[in-house]
Amino acid sequence: MEFISCIRNFPKHCKTAFQNIWRNGVMSVSSIFAVTITLLLIAVIGVIAINIQDMTYSIEDSLTIYVQMDREISDKEAQQILPEIEKIDGVKKATFSSKENELDKLIEMQDEDGKKLFESYRENNPLGAAYVVEVDDAKEIDTVADQISGLEHVNQATSGGDSTNSLVNSLETVRNGGAIFVVGLTIIALFMIANTIKITITSRQTEISIMRMVGASNWYIRLPYMLEGVFIGLLGSIVPILVMYFGYNWIYSGAVDLLPAMLSMREPFPFIWQCSGIMVALGCGVGLIGSFVSVRKFLKF
Repeated sequence: MEFISCIRNFPKHCKTAFQNIWRNGVMSVSSIFAVTITLLLIAVIGVIAINIQDMTYSIEDSLTIYVQMDREISDKEAQQILPEIEKIDGVKKATFSSKENELDKLIEMQDEDGKKLFESYRENNPLGAAYVVEVDDAKEIDTVADQISGLEHVNQATSGGDSTNSLVNSLETVRNGGAIFVVGLTIIALFMIANTIKITITSRQTEISIMRMVGASNWYIRLPYMLEGVFIGLLGSIVPILVMYFGYNWIYSGAVDLLPAMLSMREPFPFIWQCSGIMVALGCGVGLIGSFVSVRKFLKF
């Protein structure tokens, strides 16, 4: 019955919550400001961490195995190895490169004298065909390379060796460290928001006591304060969302021309809307919980 009454009087409770925010201007502004600064910090650090994480995955995806085939076999014979490579666990994609293509790549890497020298090998190409193999998991790149090396007519499968493994481990460390830092910062920041809102509500202990004395039910007392916490969180998320919208768009536009494709930032949309939704949810959710806990101390159950 009490719950039904709260639903029926919900518009009134919303009005009361806004009135409380207005009447307690200084404390309300302080709480909104604290929410704004905290969410802004979370947004900036979170966006940086997410983009760094994307970049590390992009770098890992660019790691490939270069497979050199025996030079004695023809391109047609080399292409017959493709199904065997694709059957190996962990292989995402294998791209064939003919002897002619391999010679073209070698010539492009030379200076003018080198180009003339290697052009003379057109009629008697000493190079073999090759494959560029992409893997599902960069951690398994050595294992996949070893299996490819065991195939017939494969001369060599090169994955980068220890330097590649070190790079993969470093990228994983960056991702894990960034995730732990963001989670830790978020928890601390949310406690700051909750405590600020709790101080705002606790300062009105006398007001809550008077409402109890005149016979107001617990939920009738509690709901306006909970809504007040939600509205404070919502108002505090406006500036972080605006900074996210205009700031990220501006940075992304400038970074497109500066960063290589491998290190490109995440596209603004729907990324900005997703982050904005998280900011609103964090602000409102923590405001709701902080208010609930604060008022709960002054009510009997």
